[in-house]
Amino acid sequence: MSTQQGFVRTDFSRGEAVGGLIWLSVAALISVLLEVVYLGTWVTLPGGARLAVPYTIVLAFLFNMVLTRTARLWSPQQIVAAIPLYVWLAGYLALMMGVVVTGDQLIGSNIRSVLLLFAGLAGGVWPLVRGK
Repeated sequence: MSTQQGFVRTDFSRGEAVGGLIWLSVAALISVLLEVVYLGTWVTLPGGARLAVPYTIVLAFLFNMVLTRTARLWSPQQIVAAIPLYVWLAGYLALMMGVVVTGDQLIGSNIRSVLLLFAGLAGGVWPLVRGK
């Protein structure tokens, strides 16, 4: 009994590909929202000292990498495979500009926010640049 490794289906319809990219885009929006919400996580150490733990920066890199790699399964064209990254970036910018609409600053003016942006972009671009 042999196993097939590296098998990728290519017999899907255009509708299935569009549906897959839509679901990946929804995941990107949920991802950016959660990453921004939990970016300011602090852990209280014994003795009362507090330590910033911006773990969502790493999660943004890794999750956007997964989204883009998965999108590449639906389309070999890089511009199409980057749709979840575009949606993630649009969500980040919408949350950044949300202060105009809501009056609340959703993304802080600090280095963690900048690192989140760059990590998300790097994670999404990495599979496109690196190839298969």
